Amino acid sequence: MAKTQKLLFHRYTEEKFLDLLGLRSRQALYLHNYLKTLQASTVLQEPKYFDRDYLAEFSAFYSVSAKGYPNICERLHFFSENINRRTLNAAAGGSIYSLMRLQKAYLGFIVKRPIPAAPLGRTVLKWFPDNEIDTTPRVITSKRKNYVHFAGVELYVEGLAWQQQDTGVGACATVSLWSMLHSSAFDDHHAIPTTADITRNAHKKHSFGTRIFPSQGLNILQIDEAIKEQGLIPLITEGDVKDSQGNTIGFSKDRFSSTCASFIRSGYPVMIIGRLESSKGTGQHAVCNVGFRSCIPSKGDLLTPDFADSNIEIIYAHDDNLGPNVRLKIANDTKIIKDESQESALDAKPVVSLQPKAPKIGGKPHPPSPTDDYGKLIPTQLVVAAHNDIRTSMDTLHKAALKHVSDIMEVINHLHTLKQLPKISLAVSSRLFKVADYIGAELEARLKDSPKKYEKILSNVRLSLSEDVNPLSLHIAIIRISLDDATVLVDILYDTTDSDRNHPIFACVAYNDLITNVIHVLKLAKKGDYGVCVKAY
Repeated sequence: MAKTQKLLFHRYTEEKFLDLLGLRSRQALYLHNYLKTLQASTVLQEPKYFDRDYLAEFSAFYSVSAKGYPNICERLHFFSENINRRTLNAAAGGSIYSLMRLQKAYLGFIVKRPIPAAPLGRTVLKWFPDNEIDTTPRVITSKRKNYVHFAGVELYVEGLAWQQQDTGVGACATVSLWSMLHSSAFDDHHAIPTTADITRNAHKKHSFGTRIFPSQGLNILQIDEAIKEQGLIPLITEGDVKDSQGNTIGFSKDRFSSTCASFIRSGYPVMIIGRLESSKGTGQHAVCNVGFRSCIPSKGDLLTPDFADSNIEIIYAHDDNLGPNVRLKIANDTKIIKDESQESALDAKPVVSLQPKAPKIGGKPHPPSPTDDYGKLIPTQLVVAAHNDIRTSMDTLHKAALKHVSDIMEVINHLHTLKQLPKISLAVSSRLFKVADYIGAELEARLKDSPKKYEKILSNVRLSLSEDVNPLSLHIAIIRISLDDATVLVDILYDTTDSDRNHPIFACVAYNDLITNVIHVLKLAKKGDYGVCVKAY
């Protein structure tokens, strides 16, 4: 570690970057490719930096090692412009222009821990450009602003923290859970734990007689306990593809994609647990899903409407074996399962597999990447840390969504038949909102393109939800039904604080008069109580 405390500037090159990290691992090469994609030009080195997460790891494990590990880290900051000390001096002196220049060029940071085997500590890097040709936008609702300070200068980068697993204090499930708990869905009442905190919490009730440190990883019971210790609730989704003995072997594509998308749209990252299959063998692994590439809604058919997100092809995940924001392609992997009752029979069952896929920047293929020969992950479980008052499972919400969209589509198509209009198919999606966020930013974004003066409509909708509807729960579930061209027809607002058997609806927000009439017909036909119908047109 450098002895000087001066902030040092370096021109970004592959050689300098790998030299500063002191290793050439798969993760280091991935991070270099990532920063190269971001057009990194300058590295600012903080030779002396106290990192909260590493200090907790140091106190829990490394401080009693005979090796004599230091307790001080380094921190590397990256910029897309040629930044020098003159720019820093001006920003430190209060120059707004210099501060804005630094912020505009800021790409993020990497904490380098004094652990030779796992030096890559807390890392947050800017998302690479969302500029692929002829594609849909990326959904990264769970990102949050991460602030850094040096020499009186405050900068920020948006994303979720990643770090390399350290088997002294935490393995892949621990660091995945640690990344999950950085989500923007959580407020100051839910302090972000260190990896040492997570490992201790996981062993409070389920140590199974093993030592806490060094950690050899967490099982599903320990993951659940670690989440509960944070005042949150674990929501677990099991794979729906089973073998002949009823054992989970994976997920169908529509269930996996729609479930991950619903949670990500709600601001909750998803821990994906499964089997990592590579040329080196098969083992259990966990990654943290932090985003996905949205898709054009499937046309579906008139009899079986589907989820708008059921055919997404790309998700993004923090993988401690690779790096942050790894682009994973969703594919169907055919598993041949032997039927024990008929030993000669083989049953081919498609399950989701996830394989790293380097992005195309400006339509050009990415240069050779350490992801190219990584292997594939077969998901078997999804785990989400959600607010404690959310008692509704995503499976129940999805079943309700399919029922409502089917009923609504049946009535609309009947009306179209009477008017001799072509029949239509609908798309549906679901997500969770803090009620303040829905009534605030979400409704404003939804109504701002209204052909009428949207301020009056927005005011009427907000006041109606506040005055005409029973008091809304802190978190509400939204079932959103749209046309194939993504035109939203209605939002159905569900109470998330009741049981799955009793799944009450607060209200529905109708965006045109057709839906208002359809809801009225469904109520007369006793096909469900849609609560107060709020007109948003």
